[in-house]
Amino acid sequence: MKFLRVNSISTGLILAIFYFVLLGIVSLYLGQDISWDIRNYHFYNPYMFLTGRMQYDVLPAQIQTFLNPTMDIPFFVAIYYLKIHPAIVGFVLGGIHGLNIWMVHQFVYFSTTASISNTSKHFLGFIAAVTSIRGAGYLSVLGTTIGDSTISLFVLGSLLIITYYLSKEKPISRDKIFLAGLVLGLGVGLKLTAAIYVISLGVAINFIKNTWQEKLKNFFTLVLGIIFGFFSIASYWMILMERNFSSPLFPFYNKIFKSPYIETDYNLEDLRFLPKDLPQSLFYPFYFTNDPPLVAELDFKEIRFLIIYLLFALLLLVGLFRIISKKRSPFIPLVKPSIFALIISFYLTSYLVGLSKFSIYRYLVSLELITPVVIILIIGFIYPFKKQLILICLYLFSMIFFAAQPIDWWRIPWSDNYFGIDSAPLIAYKKSVILMADKDQPTAFIVPYFPESTRFVRISGNMGLSENTLFHRRVQEIVANTATSDLYFLDADIKNQREIKTKELLSYNLISDYDNCKILSTNVGKYSICPVIRNLP
Repeated sequence: MKFLRVNSISTGLILAIFYFVLLGIVSLYLGQDISWDIRNYHFYNPYMFLTGRMQYDVLPAQIQTFLNPTMDIPFFVAIYYLKIHPAIVGFVLGGIHGLNIWMVHQFVYFSTTASISNTSKHFLGFIAAVTSIRGAGYLSVLGTTIGDSTISLFVLGSLLIITYYLSKEKPISRDKIFLAGLVLGLGVGLKLTAAIYVISLGVAINFIKNTWQEKLKNFFTLVLGIIFGFFSIASYWMILMERNFSSPLFPFYNKIFKSPYIETDYNLEDLRFLPKDLPQSLFYPFYFTNDPPLVAELDFKEIRFLIIYLLFALLLLVGLFRIISKKRSPFIPLVKPSIFALIISFYLTSYLVGLSKFSIYRYLVSLELITPVVIILIIGFIYPFKKQLILICLYLFSMIFFAAQPIDWWRIPWSDNYFGIDSAPLIAYKKSVILMADKDQPTAFIVPYFPESTRFVRISGNMGLSENTLFHRRVQEIVANTATSDLYFLDADIKNQREIKTKELLSYNLISDYDNCKILSTNVGKYSICPVIRNLP
């Protein structure tokens, strides 16, 4: 079938459009993102940057206030300034994330040999793509601002560039290696958690069959591309962090940079989901398949990593048998050896580095996406029979597809006003200072709807407000220098944790006047804005 020759530009473009539209529609079906992250910092941070509030507010989005907002700026501008209907924005964002699925399809096509027909290649690519759509991590963040399915575009894009040129079965030029590094570097610049894939791709390109001299040249070319890509997108934010908070990587690695604004006795890390002992480290997929909260904040169900773990064990046994017996498969290979070595080494290294650094499931969305590709590669390598390969993959992919239950980060039906906030009544708080204290209830998303002169100051949060920090001293100064008539307290739920919040206010000699609160209604709940009284001795 001439149409299915993916090496023609038109076919690749048609497939890309198909997956863009398909996943855009899926995004519409799933609903409007209202996750913890968008309510905490994905909506506030672009506003802070675009309106120059970096030194005006104090930690309204807690320590996440200082995460690079570049990835969120287009979304914020579309919703807040251009006032594009949220459903349209959700469709486009879902479509962009759908290009991940297009790349999954392409990986399968370029990884398989000419012994498989074009039609079969595309069929395998399609069932792998559909299985990737159903990923518990990917589907949960599709069309959202959470960002992991955006970063995966850069991770998979860099790997696909090398895969595509290897598929031509010619030596890959260093300008293509540099391009792959550039793409990956852009992803790391947008979100530092993508750095694990820098190590993975650096390891994987050494499995390209060439001389040691060429391996070294390729490695340094890749590193150069990554550095160039990273600094081209992250340098502006690093400069801002250095100028404002005395650390280019603020708030990370503050044990090294010693910024006085936050605590300096430890580095900001999320170690909640790391394996607890050696058995977990060795067999973690067995553990988190049965107990998903080991690797995520919320429940989900996913078996693909358990299946791939077993297939890697089988691959190791088959590989050892072939080495010991010195026997090679007498059958025509179904997968290209160079691409097999590249993707397998990339996948395994990414898993091991991710396991040791954070073990947070959604940070491995890139691996979740290409797991069906790796399944095809391993089965095609071990058992190189086309019909059997298709049947086995259909069986395994069906198991994965129907077993998966995505994480629920919280979505609601689409609305004309994204957060349902009416700005008109909020004019009354012009030039006021609104104090924030709820650690577990994200509230920074409401800030852009207040007058720009309204100042938001956090008195307690997840980091940065210890007594020895500059942020703590700044809060004390703001509270002391603001007239009581201009002080208010934002309460996410006045019925819960009243004693804790009262204690936090009392540490600044303040009391919240809960009897005279005004209600701020949003489509995610109601919030109270309460006057503050000074607690005079």
